[in-house]
Amino acid sequence: MEYKKLAIVGELGAGKTQLVSTLSEISPFETEVESTIDIGKQFTTVGIDYGRIRLDEQTALGLYGVPGQERYSFLWEMVSKSIWGLVILFKYAEHADMANLDHLLSFFEPGQRKTPCVIALSHIENAGAEQVEDLVEEIQTVLKAHQLVAPVIEVDNRAKDSAINLLYTLTAISQY
Repeated sequence: MEYKKLAIVGELGAGKTQLVSTLSEISPFETEVESTIDIGKQFTTVGIDYGRIRLDEQTALGLYGVPGQERYSFLWEMVSKSIWGLVILFKYAEHADMANLDHLLSFFEPGQRKTPCVIALSHIENAGAEQVEDLVEEIQTVLKAHQLVAPVIEVDNRAKDSAINLLYTLTAISQY
């Protein structure tokens, strides 16, 4: 059996743990703990969340969700070794964090490493079509600055069909 590694990264609260949980065929290993400071949510990931899904009869995909805070970048370093693919979860918010996206692209270097990469927009249920369109344009500008072409798709981290669609997209671009 061939084993591939998928890194799932993104800012705090983008839904990395939820995506690993939704996709995993095994009981996922989650490292969430109650936050001791106000971060806008009760729990936060402090280690690597891990799950696994079979892509086909010969291929298993390890799902590695890493914390969004830069203080855990040593975990980013561990996970970034020999990854097959990269999902960057980008949380919709009134003030989009393009600096974080730029930092993640600089760190993981999907263009230079030839790593298939998808930008997945999460938490967009309250956004209008025009707002999403504007956000995608901003993201495309950051991607262009990194000389990277990557699909930007919407994802509901809680919905299996939406999460599987994300994997289909990543698998399709990995074949080029």
